[in-house]
Amino acid sequence: MRVDDLMSAPVFVAAPNDTVGHVKNLMLKHKVSRIIIAYEGALVGVITKYDLAKMLESSEAGWRRRHQDRTLARTIMTENPITTSPDASLVEAAQELVANKIGCLPVVRDGGELLGIFTETDLVAHFATTHSRVKVATIMNDAFLTCHRHHSINHVLREMDSHQVYRMIVQEGNNVPVGIITHTNLAFAKEPFNSSKDILMVRKSAHAGVQKNRYIEKVLQVAEDIMSEPLVTIEQDAKAVEAARQMLERRIDALPVVKDGSLVGIVSKTDIVRKIAE
Repeated sequence: MRVDDLMSAPVFVAAPNDTVGHVKNLMLKHKVSRIIIAYEGALVGVITKYDLAKMLESSEAGWRRRHQDRTLARTIMTENPITTSPDASLVEAAQELVANKIGCLPVVRDGGELLGIFTETDLVAHFATTHSRVKVATIMNDAFLTCHRHHSINHVLREMDSHQVYRMIVQEGNNVPVGIITHTNLAFAKEPFNSSKDILMVRKSAHAGVQKNRYIEKVLQVAEDIMSEPLVTIEQDAKAVEAARQMLERRIDALPVVKDGSLVGIVSKTDIVRKIAE
């Protein structure tokens, strides 16, 4: 099977001088995670949900904080993206995605003609139709980031960026997982995050479990405001094809993995692509 058997075509395209708001609306309208940027018919860049999410971090340079309707696509796009040919094998395409740590490959013919786009989701959809006996436990990542439900969204963005991950598990104060934040949550959240709310904070328990020093803290929007809930999980002994099917059915990119009710890892579309690339 080749790339052109699974790629999406035609692709949704924006121009370099279109606004980021326009690009975001295209993603929402067509339920896609990436938009190709083209100029005079030629591929010049790509914008993903990750690029939109990065705009929300208020500690970044001023141009990132501008309203999306005043920011041009060319200022946040990835220029000259890596491409693939329509006759590349699925394994070759998977290896290209893994090697470059990317989630999509524009598909171009010799001469530069844009034919379509090939994504991690295309590979996962193919994997979901197989009879693979691979278990979730063998491909999952047992290292994952967590945050408290009252952590600021800027904190979430900084942690994701510094650890180069695309999702974070949201927990209660007793470490019970209650939700998940991905770049989808961040990219399509309302911005800017300038409204505030009152959070009831409780310092560590005193002797005999008596909680002291309750106080109200006024904060900007926090993790619980944008997280996806309830948390959908999968058992580590489940087959990876079942994880793939759940991701596709629920239109999500990852599933927290549990064993005996405890969180032990996370499995993502990228983990499935890595398996295909072997």
